[in-house]
Order: sequence, then C-alpha cells, then structure tokens
Amino acid sequence: MQAHTKTNDGPADAAYMQRPIAALDIGRARIGVAIGDPGTQMALPRFVLERKGTRRDLDQLLPAFEREAACAVVVGLPPSTDADGALSDSARLARGFAARLAARWSGPVFLVDEAGTTVEAEAELARLGYRAARRRRHVDKIAAARILDRFYADPAAAERVPNDTGDR
Repeated sequence: MQAHTKTNDGPADAAYMQRPIAALDIGRARIGVAIGDPGTQMALPRFVLERKGTRRDLDQLLPAFEREAACAVVVGLPPSTDADGALSDSARLARGFAARLAARWSGPVFLVDEAGTTVEAEAELARLGYRAARRRRHVDKIAAARILDRFYADPAAAERVPNDTGDR
C-alpha cells in the first residue's frame, strides 16, 4: 500500500477553497457524496451511490466530480484501529478507495477523520422526522457533508493521498 502523508501544504491554499470540493462517505454498500459551495464553504449533500465495485464506482463518480467542477476530493477516514490495535476493515476500505481514486483522478485526494459523522447524520435526520427507512436512503450523503465540514474547519488536519506516480 502507498504511504499516506499528513501535510499542511495543499488544502489550505486559497485555490482549493475557491472551487467546489467533493466529499465521500465510503461504506460497503453505499457511498455518500457531498459538494462544497466555494462561496460559503457550505457542504451540500448531493446523492448516494449504491456500490458496484471500486472500478465501477469510480466510473460513476469521476464524471460527477467533473460536472461539479470539483478541484479536490475529501474521503472520510473511519477510526483506524480495532480494539486489538489492528487496522480496522472500514479504515482499510476507505484508504484503499482513496488510493484508487488518487491514481485515476487528476485532482488531489485527502483523508479526513469521519468519526461520529454517521451518528450525527442519523440524529439530524431523526430530528427532521425522517423514519428509519427514509433515513437509510439519505444518511450517507449527510455524513459526507459532515466530513466536508470538518475539512473546511481544519484543512491542515487532512491527510493527502499520493497518486501512483508519487508526485503528490
């Protein structure tokens, strides 16, 4: 697996904050997608993609990023270790997806701590009166928006994912 580096050199640049940024909440069954409004730095939930395998998922996501004119993608990183200290399956899934995305997409890819974002999204939807079945259809895109909110709040905490050529 490629090395992942924490960096302060890219995400805080004004260029990143003046263009749309996409955010992803990666799960085994679904991917939540949000886009940041560059004028307000407000994260807007967009859609939920039913997973069909990483390659096919990227085939659908990359054109969406281009349509939105996204300049960067932020991927939520679940807690990295299990109770026994081993890399968690969900963290392995997010890191692997982010690495494949970085290899295929021309813009930078960042990892951001997503701990608690799904719980926050569930609570928000429950407060709005969404029933369980309806919450399930929306929770991932709301969680993606919360992930992007975290990036906007502290871009220096993001971990930049190198692409396969090592130039990032």
